[in-house]
Amino acid sequence: MLPNAMTQSDTNVNTIDSMIATVSQLYKDIQLQDAYQDTDEAAMEEHTPVLTSKSIGAVTLEEITSEQPTIGAGEGTGFERTRSAPPRSLPRPVNQIRKLQRVLRGLKRNLNHMKSLQSDVERELNYRSRSLSLVAKDAEPSRSLHTSLTDCLEKDLENITNKLLDLMNKVPVPPEKQKNKKASPDHQDGDGDNDGKVIACLPGIHANEEDLKRLAVFRDVQGKFTGLSTERQICLLSFGVFPENQEVNRTMLMYWWIGEDILPREAKPEDAVKDILKEFMEKKLIEPVENKRKVEPNSYKMTPFVHSSVVLISEEIGLFNMYQKATKPKMKKSDLNKVCLVQESSSQPEAKGRRMKPENMETVFNVSEKFPEFTCKWFTSMTKLKVLYLGRWERTEREIEIDSRRVMKDLSSLKRLRFLSLQGISAIKSLSRSACKLSELIVLDFRDCYNLEKLPDDIHKLKNLIYLDLTGCDALERIPVRLSWLDNLEVLKGFVVSDFQTEITCELGALVHLTKLRKLSITVDRGGFGLNDLIKATGDFKSLEILKVRWGSRIPPVRERKPEGNIVRFMRSVTSIDSRNPMKNLIERHRHYLPRNLRKLDLQRVPECELPGLLQPHNLKDLEELHLRSWISLEGFGDLPEKPTECGVKVLRLKSLPKLKVEWRELTQLYFPKLGFLESYECPRVTFCPCDRDGIWRSHER
Repeated sequence: MLPNAMTQSDTNVNTIDSMIATVSQLYKDIQLQDAYQDTDEAAMEEHTPVLTSKSIGAVTLEEITSEQPTIGAGEGTGFERTRSAPPRSLPRPVNQIRKLQRVLRGLKRNLNHMKSLQSDVERELNYRSRSLSLVAKDAEPSRSLHTSLTDCLEKDLENITNKLLDLMNKVPVPPEKQKNKKASPDHQDGDGDNDGKVIACLPGIHANEEDLKRLAVFRDVQGKFTGLSTERQICLLSFGVFPENQEVNRTMLMYWWIGEDILPREAKPEDAVKDILKEFMEKKLIEPVENKRKVEPNSYKMTPFVHSSVVLISEEIGLFNMYQKATKPKMKKSDLNKVCLVQESSSQPEAKGRRMKPENMETVFNVSEKFPEFTCKWFTSMTKLKVLYLGRWERTEREIEIDSRRVMKDLSSLKRLRFLSLQGISAIKSLSRSACKLSELIVLDFRDCYNLEKLPDDIHKLKNLIYLDLTGCDALERIPVRLSWLDNLEVLKGFVVSDFQTEITCELGALVHLTKLRKLSITVDRGGFGLNDLIKATGDFKSLEILKVRWGSRIPPVRERKPEGNIVRFMRSVTSIDSRNPMKNLIERHRHYLPRNLRKLDLQRVPECELPGLLQPHNLKDLEELHLRSWISLEGFGDLPEKPTECGVKVLRLKSLPKLKVEWRELTQLYFPKLGFLESYECPRVTFCPCDRDGIWRSHER
């Protein structure tokens, strides 16, 4: 990182820290003033003289006393609030102070992200520069290139290009610069970029359909396509919507296919999607995106020739119709009532009025449109719509501009909607109450809506909701209590445990009523909420299989306990034992347990010093995956066992654990004897591990 940039970034962060401290002190001062005011009012009430009708004009003494708080039953002194009295509200500036604190913390988080991003960009550029030098050296004129070397050279260049494109997409560009950008020749001829994605015109392979149909690769794809079931044919053709060579995420595909209602209902959607993608890979219709850190792939892409064939088949069938020969893609409604929003769709004549006949639309999918707001005027007519994907589908931060109020206004008209995605739309601050009338909604995707502040209290009306994804919604402070009434909810990502506690806030323990809940991710922003609280709250979640918990950066780490004196230790032991019933005391001490079906546990930024007994390897007999990340003070996995434990963990990920001290033999022979995959990153005291340069080890059996 450049020194000047680093200094400026550090200065900005320090300024924000100073402002946060000032606001926090202001908050305390207001609370103290409020407390003093309460004391003064109580004193005034205690010494209030008896009023007469003469001293207060036309108001009688009986009317005054009837308005005063009643004396509590059995109480001889002091006034108590009557049951009908409204709860005492906080001073008016408090809410604004809380909002200011959120803004400052968010700004600090963004600055830290920019600082980290600059460092990542420099590191990646240096690495790719070295890679490019090696490629150039291999291609020197003095060397003869065999066909295999030429293929490797092409693959290396493609890999470097894709990595740099991903890098470019991570660097934000101010919206005004994007708007003022003049049309370049590349944009004019249809080969321009859309935030780094080469999608503007149809690939050259499509230039002559007759030539493409004569190729063996087309006949091969067509033959394999014919052998698929109708549902899997649609799944395959959906890849043609995306630009060629683009990575497509499995979770996004699953959400989409659930919305289209083309997944078998007898299996979990996750398993069904894996099975479908596995068949496509075996038939060489798609290929997995290699990622050594993944036990199994979660992203896929198509080669150009297969992609071209799929696009052509899709157009012939009438499923999707957006690509045109030698021109930019255009928004069109296909014969099967699917609409793909592409770059500049909002400027097309079809975007105005009712030329698209929205009453027949079943799918609206945003492929590359930056301004999809024009679709809002169709909502009241879209009586058959099942999929509304207005957000971004990529993991890169493509900017989408929209008026959230217009989107939310008429959502309730989409009576048959099954899947709603607003991923990455920063303007979304809340979900309207009218949206809770979407009784057929199954998937609600708010991923990376980082300005989302609240969910409606009527969210329980989404009675068919199965997937609620709030990942990356950092401004969300509380979850409404009625969310625990969603009987069909199976996957909840982004649940919040915070200090914002009211009668309408959903506590973690209330999710026990979600008897079908099998995946849960949590963000903890409440001081004093530790691992034991987590275990206590989730132990009775009968269906929970995957649990991911991240403690916020605001939670201070728990300090190590100081050694206690003998007298203190003795007194504590005496007072903690129920001498009349020692067995009861023993049961109470061990009454907590992990969810019985838990298979994967991911803990990040834990603010504690020790691993609780229930999370030590000898107690993890049924757990299959354990991820520990950014646990600064963790030193070990408990006492070293004398013989191998019965721990069932097969996948272990250790990241940023600077104090964790363990050797390879202890790790694999005693603590985790069934281990088949290890990732060790920034764990300097995890020693003698036979990991590769990326910190990955896999057993030969895998």
